Amino acid sequence: MDIFLKTAIQAAKAAGKIHKKYYGRTLNIRFKSKNKLNLVTEVDTLCEKTVISILRKHFPSHNFWGEESGKGAGTSEYTWLVDPLDGTTNYAHAYPFFCCSIALVQNNKPIAGVVYDSLRDECFYAEKGRGAFLNGQKLKISKVNTLSESLVCTGFAYAVRETYYNLDNFRQFVLKAQGVRRDGSAAMNLAYVAAGRFDGFWERGIQAWDMAAGTLMVQEAGGKVTDITGKPFGLLAENALATNGKIHGQIFRILKNGKDEKTWALKHPLR
Repeated sequence: MDIFLKTAIQAAKAAGKIHKKYYGRTLNIRFKSKNKLNLVTEVDTLCEKTVISILRKHFPSHNFWGEESGKGAGTSEYTWLVDPLDGTTNYAHAYPFFCCSIALVQNNKPIAGVVYDSLRDECFYAEKGRGAFLNGQKLKISKVNTLSESLVCTGFAYAVRETYYNLDNFRQFVLKAQGVRRDGSAAMNLAYVAAGRFDGFWERGIQAWDMAAGTLMVQEAGGKVTDITGKPFGLLAENALATNGKIHGQIFRILKNGKDEKTWALKHPLR
């Protein structure tokens, strides 16, 4: 394990201590915009300051891009992407599914990543070309080869009430997969695909800090990652499709034909 990954794990666990300290308490909740689905708490900002402080101490010349603080100026080939609390809505409701996600990107390609679940003390991590691990145990994607026997997961963008994105897709997968989960943390979902707990994941409207660490883990565990249109994955695509590789085409075919538009939803109102 190199110094990059060791420091990222140290920083993620420091954030995890803060997660546990404030978990279940009354929080000061603010909204990032008029959208009441996009919230932030004092824990988000405190964790991000803690993480970036640790990383900057060790790597002062690197660039830093945090969900709450934004993208800093810099010319280094290395950039740290920090999601200090992925699953803020869950955390604010004391729903136990959230994490700290940290990734190091070199020339826009993830080379190291950590996803730390403090409540379960599960530290998922990966290094480019060296595999993905959970608390020291090597991760492998699942061997399920049919969607009908798969447990898949997804999420909904903050703009879902305006766009209706993913409603038709969700319906299709509920009818065709063994099970579908929507549990509010893209970073954790991707780590679970790498660990074989989920067989596939798709989501649109997610950001680079949500998926940089997790997509690297999926690839290092033997899985496949593209964007939801089937094109090569890119951190700025704001979407991802990650699977064990065996069901990738089956999921893609549904997404390709999905009617992700408001007109469809208006013709098929929820009852």
